[in-house]
Amino acid sequence: MKRIALVGFGLLAGSIASALKQAKRPTVIRAVSSPATLARARELELADEFFEYGDVEQWSRDCDLILLCSPILHILKTIDALAHVKWTAQYDAGQSNAPTCLVSDIGSTKVEICKAGVKLPAPFRFVGSHPMAGSEKRTCEHNDPAIFENAYWFVCPPEGTEESAYAELLQLVKFLGATPVVFPPEHHDRTMAWVSHMPQMLSSTLAGNLPERLLKHNYQHYAGRAFRDMTRIAASGWGMWHDIAVTNRDETVRALGEVRDGLEKTIEAMNALDVVADGKPATDDRSAGLETIFKAGNEGRASLFAPGRNAGAAFSEITVQLKDKPGALLSVMQPLAEEGLNIRDIELMKVRENVAGTLLLAFKTPDEAARAVKILRYLGYEVKER
Repeated sequence: MKRIALVGFGLLAGSIASALKQAKRPTVIRAVSSPATLARARELELADEFFEYGDVEQWSRDCDLILLCSPILHILKTIDALAHVKWTAQYDAGQSNAPTCLVSDIGSTKVEICKAGVKLPAPFRFVGSHPMAGSEKRTCEHNDPAIFENAYWFVCPPEGTEESAYAELLQLVKFLGATPVVFPPEHHDRTMAWVSHMPQMLSSTLAGNLPERLLKHNYQHYAGRAFRDMTRIAASGWGMWHDIAVTNRDETVRALGEVRDGLEKTIEAMNALDVVADGKPATDDRSAGLETIFKAGNEGRASLFAPGRNAGAAFSEITVQLKDKPGALLSVMQPLAEEGLNIRDIELMKVRENVAGTLLLAFKTPDEAARAVKILRYLGYEVKER
């Protein structure tokens, strides 16, 4: 690509730009965002050209790829703005044979975005997409060129579209280390409703309904890892989830209803138990129904870790930028070992030519990860928490 416009220059757009810059690609990176964000992107040298959102007539010209990286409702507004840029009239009138421009996005829902995108006039052609990557950090200064490594990246072309029509997007996805998955938009939203959107609603509901009998004594502080893990994403910000909820409401409600049906079966199985009373064990074991539910849960959980499939780890992770030279790994591992830090998992992420390698280290606790960050930064390494 000669020129790419990243519209909404936050964490993911900044990470794409950082990977392109590290690889010394000749691609001109065009940052489109708010004035404050553009100033920060300029300081970090993440882009070559800088435009505010409203300058759509300028930043939409002469691009090979426009990637919309803002929140969902803003993406929809930007698509509408692109549909009304005045300079596209020359293509409608057949007065130009200039190359077309691929427009895509990274929104977490796809049906509504793709419906709007396919209506864009020439020279634009639209293919929706969604990388399964991110962080609770939202701004470009937290950019991570390895954030897409081993992640799925859904690509949702209009039905009947030839792969050659979105080749630039596939090339970018693969360059970033992600795995492209071509998916119809409806299948994407139905799947995400179950594996992402419904879990968020459950987590928020669970954390938001702590009973008063616990709260009045501050007993919630005794929560173990199970409750903390199940409510971790309840800390998610409302702004992003508002857009997801209003653009994938029906599928998310459907998923919540299916979970509700499952909970009702679990309650029935619990009520069927012949419980211990007065210190005496039950004479009739009626736990078969609940056992079936547990075994189904075991199988469902195991299916997430099928060979060749990725799954998130439960550890605290950091990434370390390495130089491609002998002893690079040892120079990181040795000081951590000397400080008594136990590394629970390690991965040398894909190393591309002319790009610093990225080492992923996992620790059991956030405190251990924070200690490792402090040590490695003192030694001059570029380290980021995941």
